[in-house]
Amino acid sequence: MTTRLRIFAVAALGAVSLLASSSAQAQYHQRQVRSSASEQTISYMIGLGFIDDGLRTDSLARPWSFRITSPVIGRFVVAEFALGGVSTKTPAGVRERFLIPEGQVQLQLPLGPFRPYFGLGGGWVAGHQNTGAVLEGNTARVSSALGLRTFLAGDKLTLNLEGRARRYGSDADNRSGGEFTAGVGVRF
Repeated sequence: MTTRLRIFAVAALGAVSLLASSSAQAQYHQRQVRSSASEQTISYMIGLGFIDDGLRTDSLARPWSFRITSPVIGRFVVAEFALGGVSTKTPAGVRERFLIPEGQVQLQLPLGPFRPYFGLGGGWVAGHQNTGAVLEGNTARVSSALGLRTFLAGDKLTLNLEGRARRYGSDADNRSGGEFTAGVGVRF
């Protein structure tokens, strides 16, 4: 009887050891997958903006953009490429639409699921010229951004909030603008 009890005890100890080992290995694997999960995201942003030419009353604008972000140096330096647009009205009440391709380099501080960031970049305004709108097409521009990304729903969805300032054309043009946007994204 004692031999059977010893065999049973050794078998039970072996089973518990095997279960503990596989459980620890599964937890380690899960942590590795989470820590190495891609930081690349694609997102859609919409908001409210303004454009000022220094002469007339500010023009309200409706900005939107599709953005792709990808880490460049760890999770601290991120490249963002965006295709956006803005629509604004002329003094005659005609709505003008402009397409804005843009790129930025952003410094972000990963704090758990939160990613506050600051970015600098530039782009181009594609659209009609001499329409009477505050903004003109075929104009270069620079931009800066201050924002926050956070991961939701199992780290796959993101919520993005951002304020962006823009300077259009040369210093003689005196055109500037700003926008506040919010949007959602998907990590891939």
